[in-house]
Amino acid sequence: MKYRIEKDGLGKRKIPENALYGSNTSRALENFPFSGKTLASEPSYVFALAGIKKSAALANKSLGVLDSEKCNAIVQACDQIATGKLNEHLVVPLLEGSGGTSINMNVNEVICNRALQIMGKSAGDYDSLHPNDHVNTGCSTNDVIPSAIKIACFLNMDKLLKNVLLLVNSLKNKQEEFSKVFRLGRTCLQDAQPMTLGQAFGGYASVIERCYKNLETQKLKLLCVPLGGTAIGTGLGSTLGFKAAVYEQLNKHFALNLQASKNSFDGMQNLDDAQRLSGELEVLSGAMSKIAKDFIILSSGPNGGIAEIKLPSVQPGSSIMPGKVNPVIPMSVVQVHQLVHGNHTSISLAVCDGLLEINHYEMLIAARLFESIHLISEVSLSFVQLCINNIEADPKRSMNNLMNSFALATSLVPKLGYAKVCSLVKESKQKNGTFLETVIDSGYINSHEVQMCLEQAINSHSL
Repeated sequence: MKYRIEKDGLGKRKIPENALYGSNTSRALENFPFSGKTLASEPSYVFALAGIKKSAALANKSLGVLDSEKCNAIVQACDQIATGKLNEHLVVPLLEGSGGTSINMNVNEVICNRALQIMGKSAGDYDSLHPNDHVNTGCSTNDVIPSAIKIACFLNMDKLLKNVLLLVNSLKNKQEEFSKVFRLGRTCLQDAQPMTLGQAFGGYASVIERCYKNLETQKLKLLCVPLGGTAIGTGLGSTLGFKAAVYEQLNKHFALNLQASKNSFDGMQNLDDAQRLSGELEVLSGAMSKIAKDFIILSSGPNGGIAEIKLPSVQPGSSIMPGKVNPVIPMSVVQVHQLVHGNHTSISLAVCDGLLEINHYEMLIAARLFESIHLISEVSLSFVQLCINNIEADPKRSMNNLMNSFALATSLVPKLGYAKVCSLVKESKQKNGTFLETVIDSGYINSHEVQMCLEQAINSHSL
């Protein structure tokens, strides 16, 4: 392999001749070998970084800081990075430990060296174009990286919200489909009151829809970014007028209403918006997990459990027990919540562990946020397509469970009175029979009237 020699503040580095990255990236590869994912593995993050660098170059050109040749070459290189054409050179681990400097410099170096090639020069000819003096001018790692994280999360949320809305609609469809399926409502895993299966699914749809709306609100807060604050919020190191010029270019490029932090020092120090987004993601995945666990319970059996719903069979459930089918999709939803919960804990720690003027742990925040968004997005779709859409109810099993329980007692109170129903419950327990049998044998009410009382109790308070 052939190499070129680059100098940096710590000495000389041998860089593979065909590599578009430089010495900063090379050092990061040695220093941070513990993360399997690289910058290139997050397309939205790469897209955001490329857009920021392109916008900065155009802003600096408008201010006379960059000449047309340098700016045009940088812009072309940014466009190539944004489309993934240079991914093989974006090699810094996503969890690098330099507070984002290694990722920022990886991008700066690749843009610079590709721009040099566009200008007809050789990679590493930093006298003609420099990754710091030209590509990074007016910016700092400390304002670029958190801005890129927010933009990338904003873009990633589109797919997640689309899939969560599919989940809401799927649950609403089942709410309608199961509106006439009577079932036994349970509290503390004990018999409680009669209801319909549709009412249960209506509750599921409601909580997911609420999470969806909260995520929409939190997503918009990501449009407030600290770009222009440079290293600590002062803007020192950028040309007068750079902030206004760069936001004009940013909004042309991304077609978003990006705005500068109202207080640049706050914007540099704090990533609470990322923590709030993570919190909403954790709440959503927790709500999905609760629903999934309900499905696991309600489908249990099929002969030795509740078995009031039947989940679609997507794969064999055992390598030794013939015919066994497990609730694998709901279980995957629960596992995603366990992961997202852990991610939120990590993000919360990283947010509060920032020191003085910046947060040094934003790479962890980015990595875990990207993962949570991706996990929930994908599992929402599989939950809908491979589970909820094809859930079947067993009305007969549900009705039998209801009729054999003491849950009927509440629905009979308006007709028979509280005291008489209480005595019937006690009598049923003493006989060790079903409550329904005891009620019919009493002569106070016949089976048809029981059914009428049950329907009236459920429908009069239907959602």
